Amino acid sequence: MWHVRGAKVPINLKFHLKVFSYSTGTGKPFAAIPTPRCLPLIGHGYLFGPGGGFSAEKLTEAVYELSTRLGSVFKLRLNGEDIVITVDAYDTRELFRHEGRYPYRPTFPALYHFRQKQFRSIGIVPGNGAEWHRFRAAVLPLLRPAVVQAYAARQDEVAGRLARHIRALRAADGLLTDVFQFLLHFAVEAISVTSPGEVFPCLRDDGEAREVVGASVDFMDGLYQTLIGLPLWRLYRTAGYRKLERSHAVICRILEKNMKEMKLKHERNPEEVKKMHPFMASLFENPTLNWDDVVMLAMEIFLGGIDATATTLTMTLHYLSRDGRAQERARAEALGSGDVQHAPYLRACLKETLRLSPTAGANSRYLAQPALVGGYSVPAGTLVSSFGSVTSRSEKYFKDADAYAPERWLRGSGEPAHPFASLPFGHGPRMCPGRRLALQEMLLLLRQLLRRFEILSADGNMNLGMVYRMNRIPERPVHLYFKDI
Repeated sequence: MWHVRGAKVPINLKFHLKVFSYSTGTGKPFAAIPTPRCLPLIGHGYLFGPGGGFSAEKLTEAVYELSTRLGSVFKLRLNGEDIVITVDAYDTRELFRHEGRYPYRPTFPALYHFRQKQFRSIGIVPGNGAEWHRFRAAVLPLLRPAVVQAYAARQDEVAGRLARHIRALRAADGLLTDVFQFLLHFAVEAISVTSPGEVFPCLRDDGEAREVVGASVDFMDGLYQTLIGLPLWRLYRTAGYRKLERSHAVICRILEKNMKEMKLKHERNPEEVKKMHPFMASLFENPTLNWDDVVMLAMEIFLGGIDATATTLTMTLHYLSRDGRAQERARAEALGSGDVQHAPYLRACLKETLRLSPTAGANSRYLAQPALVGGYSVPAGTLVSSFGSVTSRSEKYFKDADAYAPERWLRGSGEPAHPFASLPFGHGPRMCPGRRLALQEMLLLLRQLLRRFEILSADGNMNLGMVYRMNRIPERPVHLYFKDI
């Protein structure tokens, strides 16, 4: 998310930034950065209020429109804080070059407060600084290919179950309505293979399955509500804050029950658990973590990619349903591929979806050092937001940028992309630690579906945009025909 209401720079970072907050002296002054008319007290908040012309849930479109008026770099003042916004890939590179050893991004104050109070462990998502770094180091095993591949067979079983589920539940003409909801259930079951390691049979839709899926949705909704609204949760338990409480309680209860059983298995037969459940074994064996930390990290990995995975799969199926040529090429590879790690076109389909419809709107950092952004001198301590969801659709970086063209990502395509023009998983130390796992889950499901079905759109020529909740999700239900092949 590009902006967090009420976010504050931690005291230790303020000291660090004070030491380095000098002008580079080589760019135009910070005050010269273009900005819309600013009102007393509310700054630019009026732009997203009644009559302001923009909507918070269509923030990417708002940033694009403002960039056409003001240029690729501009400044907004929200909640008393200046935010520098860029839609330029070269500026994105500068942002990451100046993020420092412990990259500080806007925090999630309600989540931080709740976890500090109730769980005695913060986790990765709301953390910053050395505290964040300790937790981040603990989940790095998920970036090892061998660890991720250890889960492939069980993830493929989940993908096969979803394919059979679709065949059983679709209408007589093959119609499946609101595909996103089915894929949410798949994403919960698929990630449970890794964390906590005991599969949650969410496709069965029994009582506990519904509880888990509902809690995962409520968590993201509560996080969003406490993020965008006034911080009234500091005064009383708002509806959004109560959703955070309830969802945490449900997921923690179910995960911890399974984790205790897994820990007993690890104590009895550590080598077997390392082989079958390498990520959980790495948490159990990490000397820097107490039990509360282990539970928190397992919960964060569990929650981390559910809606993003479901969204990316929904959008990919949407694009393929409208492009018979791309679907046939993807199917040919799915039928011939024995190993999804060597399925370049399927992987290119996902990369193209994430270029056109990334689930993250922006990468945001408080600069650890002064930087030149768009030729302007931006002091250390300034919040800079790079809107990759705008950059990745720019003709400046991609030919026929609005077209779905997976071929552009294939080796030898002749269309080299700017390395910072499309960063759906982020970049640097705060890059999504579950990206390899999520890509494997998605590749396996695409392969299972394409081997069985021709996928056609049931939505006519309606365009499909995205709206902000916590991540970006489809703006409307997606309906597809799944025809047997």
